Amino acid sequence: MNILLADDDANFGLTLKRELEEDRHLVDLVANGVEAVVRFINNTYDFVLLDLRMPRLGGTDALRIIKNINPNVPTITFSGNAGTAEIEESARCGAAKCLKKPFTIAELKKEIKNHSAR
Repeated sequence: MNILLADDDANFGLTLKRELEEDRHLVDLVANGVEAVVRFINNTYDFVLLDLRMPRLGGTDALRIIKNINPNVPTITFSGNAGTAEIEESARCGAAKCLKKPFTIAELKKEIKNHSAR
C-alpha cells in the first residue's frame, strides 16, 4: 500500500515510516501540509496520515484539499495537542479517525487496516 505521511516532528515521522515499511507499505514522509498536497497531486496514494498541527499548512486544511481531489482516499489524522474542535473539524473534513499522541504503532496499524478495507 502507498501511504502519504505528513508530520513536522522528524523523529516521530521517521519512526512511523520505518514501522509501516516493516509491513511492506511504501511510505512517503513530508514535513508540512503544503508538501503533502503537492505530493498527493503528483502521486497516487492508497492512504493518508496527517498531523493536525504543522507549519505552512495544517493537517485539517491539507485534508480539505486532498479530499477535494480524491474524496475516497482513507485518511487518519493525529495530534498531541489538538483540541476537541480540531478533532471534530478533521472528522467533518473526511478523516476516518483522529488519533491522540501518544498512540501505539499497533493502534495505528489496526486503524489503517480497518479503514483501508472499506
